[in-house]
Amino acid sequence: LITIRRFLLAPDGGKSSVIAMAPTAENVTADRINPEHVAIGAGAASILNNLFFILAEAGTGVLVPAPFYAAFVNDMRVVAGCVPIPVYSNDPVKGPTIEELQRATEDAERNLGLNVKVLLLTNPNNPLGTVYQPQAVLDMISWARGRGMHTIVDEIYALSMHKTGNDFVSVIRLLNNQLGDDVHFIWALSKDFGASGFRIGVLYTQNDLLLQALANLNIFSCVSHPMQMIMADLLMDDSFVDSFLAEARLKLRRSYNLCTAKLDEMVVTYTPAEGGIFVYCDFSSILPEQTFEMESKFRTIVEKYARVVMTPGESQYDRKPGRFRICYAWVTEEVLEIAMERLSYLISKLRKMDWWNEVQEEYLSDVISKGGRDRMIHSRRRQFVAHADSIDLSRDRQSL
Repeated sequence: LITIRRFLLAPDGGKSSVIAMAPTAENVTADRINPEHVAIGAGAASILNNLFFILAEAGTGVLVPAPFYAAFVNDMRVVAGCVPIPVYSNDPVKGPTIEELQRATEDAERNLGLNVKVLLLTNPNNPLGTVYQPQAVLDMISWARGRGMHTIVDEIYALSMHKTGNDFVSVIRLLNNQLGDDVHFIWALSKDFGASGFRIGVLYTQNDLLLQALANLNIFSCVSHPMQMIMADLLMDDSFVDSFLAEARLKLRRSYNLCTAKLDEMVVTYTPAEGGIFVYCDFSSILPEQTFEMESKFRTIVEKYARVVMTPGESQYDRKPGRFRICYAWVTEEVLEIAMERLSYLISKLRKMDWWNEVQEEYLSDVISKGGRDRMIHSRRRQFVAHADSIDLSRDRQSL
């Protein structure tokens, strides 16, 4: 497990490793990670599920800056019975201010009768693809500590920072490896290595009681010895890891640029991303009414006529209808181009019709063919993608 520390502390979005650096006054303390404080489980979702079960009682409120990853709801609710509390802010990219965190907490306690005990942060952010400034993370942790709350920091996209000169800094480095009993770090192989099927998640915490409790629960979600050996061999192969991640970041940036270029052509705004495998875009200008009913109808039309699947903002607790997350890494660049062509052509047609009143089947029937007539794109994930196939841009994982 000690081999994992090179990822726990990788600076510059994973471009280098603390282990490979000469000790300095800055990193000598942070480099000393006690392997007894590292635990693994069957994926980040499994670890989150166990963390919520250990740290909170059923009915406990969990603060999550909105919009947020839809699956977090199941991670905290199904077993632990916790309740997600979206924290809305004036600028989601910067993250919630102390006042906004306080307001969300007080509203949950006063109006819902909840006891708020956990703050869940995702950095880099899902679905925005942005990075919190270091001081913002420190301020949120400080506020949570002042209220006796636990902070969970999910850094599952830490090594997928594809923007040059990004501002990502791991919470472990921010706190100089002094997490205390109340800050808990999560990472997994699933996103950065495109290895969701491996089901290997990592927890780094300095809370010994939590680790003792997890040792009992983990029997239901442990990682087999053969998979642990594969993981150890993978992480110790510095040459492979460095070249793999470098190539993955280049591919991510190309796909991101392809996706955003098409959005620019459509005159559809989006949140500029620094990392991750998605772009969060705003189709609200297409909606005749700013309601989630219209968002749902727009989604249905996109899936039916363009055969493109995106993640709607409503499922991610966004307050503004019309926002969608596009995951551009699940398909090859060629397939992504077909999907964006279909989407662009459909949008151009929808802007010329009253689609919310009556859908003209014949008028939209050529969207698929215009998006790639008779094209079959070979890929590693499947044999081919024909012009009539659906293209799923909702899966937040890489196909490498």
